[in-house]
Amino acid sequence: MNEKQSGGRANIGTSSLILIFIILCLTIFGLLSLSSAGSDWRLAQKNAESVKGYYEADSQGVEFVAMIDEALARCSQAADEEEYLRLVKEELGSFYQEETRIAQTDVEMLYGQMLHIELEINREEEAGYRILKWNVYHSVDYEIDKSMSVWTGS
Repeated sequence: MNEKQSGGRANIGTSSLILIFIILCLTIFGLLSLSSAGSDWRLAQKNAESVKGYYEADSQGVEFVAMIDEALARCSQAADEEEYLRLVKEELGSFYQEETRIAQTDVEMLYGQMLHIELEINREEEAGYRILKWNVYHSVDYEIDKSMSVWTGS
């Protein structure tokens, strides 16, 4: 009779070990999923903040172009090209570079980025200007961390 009882106990022990192993695996996978979801949420928040920052800068860029439109409209009454360019310089001030006929500005964004806008002032254009650049660039140079020695193969 002892043989029957010991045989049954071995099966219960094996199934208990398998059940414990399965529960442990499910717990670990659940924690990994929770950690991954938290990381995805933080990344999505950072991305949303970055996109919001870009569109705020873009909105300021559109306001800059509207200011240029208004200034050029006031200058359009000039009789000749020389007077027109003089009025443009007076209206636009530091935004305008007389030698290149370019009006430009930089709008600050998040994470060391800037929105750069360049407009070429040309009286023959329908709007009075032509957009040369409207791009985002990094205003802060980052330095690569070389403090960790990396095996080069020799």
